[in-house]
Amino acid sequence: MRTGQGHCRRHGGDFGPCTCAMGRLPRLVEPTLLLLLAKGDGKHGYQLLEEANELVVTDSEIDTGIVYRTLRALEANGMVTSEWSPGTRGPERRCYHITPSGRSHLSDWAVTLGRLSERTTALAKAVKRATSEGSES
Repeated sequence: MRTGQGHCRRHGGDFGPCTCAMGRLPRLVEPTLLLLLAKGDGKHGYQLLEEANELVVTDSEIDTGIVYRTLRALEANGMVTSEWSPGTRGPERRCYHITPSGRSHLSDWAVTLGRLSERTTALAKAVKRATSEGSES
C-alpha cells in the first residue's frame, strides 16, 4: 500500500502528516541495500526494494526512485557493481553485487548505526521522562 508523503501505513494519510512516518528521518536506505547485498549477492532492484521495505525503521515504505538513485550512487562510488541478466519472465534486469569496498563501507555503517542507536535510546528515554513529568502536573 502506497501512502502519501509523510503518511504512514497505519494512518494512510487520514489525519495529515504523522510523526510515526518520520518523514524527515533518513530511511537508512544505503546501509539497508548494502546489508541485503552482503547477505545474498546478485539481486535486482525490485527484489531489493521488496526486501528493504521489510527492514524499514519507520512505518512508511521506501520510495522506488530512492532505491534506484541510491544504487546508482553506490555504483558510482565503487560500492556495488551491476550487470544485465535475463529476466525469468520479461525483460532483462540489472543485478547488483557488493564489492569489497562496499563491505568495508557497510562495516563503517555498523559503527554509525551503533552510535545512532545509543543516542536514539537516550533521546527516547528523555522524551518519555519529560512527557511523564508533564502529565503529572
